[in-house]
Amino acid sequence: MRPIHRTVYASDKNTRGGGFSAAKPPKIPHRFHPPEPAIFLLTGPRGVGKTTVCLRAVALAQQAGFSCAGLLTLREDEDQRVVVSVRTGLRRPLTTTDPAGVRVGRFLFDPAALAWGAEILAQSTPCDLLVVDELGPLELRGEGWAVGLETLRRGAFRLGLVVVRPELVEEMLARFPHAYVLEVTLENRDDLPGRIIARI
Repeated sequence: MRPIHRTVYASDKNTRGGGFSAAKPPKIPHRFHPPEPAIFLLTGPRGVGKTTVCLRAVALAQQAGFSCAGLLTLREDEDQRVVVSVRTGLRRPLTTTDPAGVRVGRFLFDPAALAWGAEILAQSTPCDLLVVDELGPLELRGEGWAVGLETLRRGAFRLGLVVVRPELVEEMLARFPHAYVLEVTLENRDDLPGRIIARI
């Protein structure tokens, strides 16, 4: 049975599908087991801790014996980003000062690092937990790690955790209408990893 579409937000009880408040622990839906895996779109303001939630979710999943794959984008400082393979722990600098880099907002991304990340995503499944941190404007126009969209469509995973900017959530829902949206807040970010992994 296909999972019921539900959008779960952290602070607005009037959002579609029923939201949850910071004072009330988030209720993550249960009905997303095969044949169709779950996709959670993890969103929230910049700096709220979306990548931290992903990191902790991976650690908990690995401790429980689940296979994990995909990509994480870590902030080394205000201007430096590093891309990390979830499966191997290998990392490469993502940002560059080379004018030949790919412009994304105020950053220049190393084309070689983007290609490396795309190859990792293409080979990430099958796995239990697939992490894609993140899918942004570059991917939605078919560049960067756009292969991550196809990896999600193939569905050879049990749970997909995808970081998405708030302004791109609706576009991602148009592509993955059965995805669930989780808004990360300062109040819920410590509880979310355990609640997410409990649903694998």
